[in-house]
Amino acid sequence: MKKIITSIIAFVFPSFLAVLLLRLLGHKIGRSVKIGFSFIYCNKIEIGNHAKIGHLNLLLNDKLLLCEYAKIGYLNILKGPFSLLLKKQAALGNKNYLTRAKIGITYGESQLNLGELTKITTGHHLDLTQSIIFGDFSILAGIRSQMWTHGYYHADQGKDRLRIDGEIHIGNNVYIGSGCIFNPGVNVANAIHIGAGSVISKNLELSGMYVGQGLRYIENDLGTIQSKLKKVEGFNLVEQVYTK
Repeated sequence: MKKIITSIIAFVFPSFLAVLLLRLLGHKIGRSVKIGFSFIYCNKIEIGNHAKIGHLNLLLNDKLLLCEYAKIGYLNILKGPFSLLLKKQAALGNKNYLTRAKIGITYGESQLNLGELTKITTGHHLDLTQSIIFGDFSILAGIRSQMWTHGYYHADQGKDRLRIDGEIHIGNNVYIGSGCIFNPGVNVANAIHIGAGSVISKNLELSGMYVGQGLRYIENDLGTIQSKLKKVEGFNLVEQVYTK
């Protein structure tokens, strides 16, 4: 019932009144907070001083945690059992799509964490099957980048396949150009610039500039893949899942 009342308040009432009513419901809302006409259906909401949520967002995730001066733009869709944490002055721009499948398909906890002054700009797609963690002073720039924390590997014949999950970690002072695609389980170290249109399929460990790689052939089969990964057990999942 509290989630339903919260969503109605945020969608219907002007900012100053919505803030007062959300505080009465027990949500932690700081000073000078602005909340636009958005649909917020979250279990937990904590918003620091001077933070802002724009109009026409659809926020259907578990937890919404904004530190002071953090900002969510407009027309973002957040859907699934994950937490959004924006640290001081971090920003989620406009028209981004963040999603995670329900528990049973996914397992455990997941979060999108943006460090201080880190920003995701416009029209990006982030899969939060596993967590995506950004450090401080970084930016996912441009439009239409994709970050995937799960993928599949199929047997050469027949129905057998396995899912491969992996968190994505982005360091401090990282710039990511427009239209990049991240594969599951990659880590990007500090002080790295990634050129537009790049596919990031392995860890980037040395500071500097990286641009897209040429297409290459990798000899693999299902058994080889399984031998390199750890099977996820004990969650009653609907399919075989392995982690990097």
